[in-house]
Amino acid sequence: MLKINSLYKDFFKFLDNIQHFPSKWDGYLKLYYSPNKEFLDNYFSYFPFLNFSSLKNRVESIKISDYSLIKNFISLNPPEKIIEDAFIKCKKLAPPPQPPEIYLFFGFFSPDAFVIKFKGRPVICFGLERFKDFKLLKLLFAHEYAHYLININREKISFGEKIKELLISEGIGTYFSFTVFPDYRIYEHFLFTKDLYNWCLKNENYLRNIYCSGKFSFEELIKFYTIGNIDLNLPPRAGKYLGFKAVKNFLEKNKKSIKNLFHNPSLISSIEL
Repeated sequence: MLKINSLYKDFFKFLDNIQHFPSKWDGYLKLYYSPNKEFLDNYFSYFPFLNFSSLKNRVESIKISDYSLIKNFISLNPPEKIIEDAFIKCKKLAPPPQPPEIYLFFGFFSPDAFVIKFKGRPVICFGLERFKDFKLLKLLFAHEYAHYLININREKISFGEKIKELLISEGIGTYFSFTVFPDYRIYEHFLFTKDLYNWCLKNENYLRNIYCSGKFSFEELIKFYTIGNIDLNLPPRAGKYLGFKAVKNFLEKNKKSIKNLFHNPSLISSIEL
């Protein structure tokens, strides 16, 4: 059974009761941090430069009005229901060894969706501060569900180069989302604009030359992936397209479906960019 941990409810409890505490920090500690300390400490450990002083400053600068829209939206469109429905479709295509655990929370610095290890196993997380609506939430869930399955099997997968691991993993997540929810526009599965997707279509060879030629270090390629490069006329995250094409070509060439990658994780090691 899918377990969804709605930590955001404690955050809203904190917002609703700020006036009853000597400071916002006191309220945050008592109503949000302390009840969820084990998860939040694990989450914050992924930010090595974060300390309680900077976190306290962030909490003290909170404006209740900044959260009014997302609070109202959540009350009208509970993310739990969207995730549960998405999970039903995902598990039909690729049943998990065990259902993932989900965490919905406010973390201040978090990506919109990601997988981290908690209590020795991967969990799927959603940083709700990034959302203006939940139009793409089920696509994000499908994408991260694929990452969850990859992480379960990670010891059986040999990616080789780190940049290949990143691009192939992103390609699997994007292709899985595309397979589960084919009615969405293709560029939405990449979280691209239409223009960026069209740019990738036209510049696939250029992308391949950058990411596969050996001209650049891993550190440079990671920077290209996250923020792009103006001098190279390279948009951020465009490399995700190479991973998607690699997965698509591999499955078509070998007459496999995406679920075969999770049932036989050694196949993932065979995918080439």
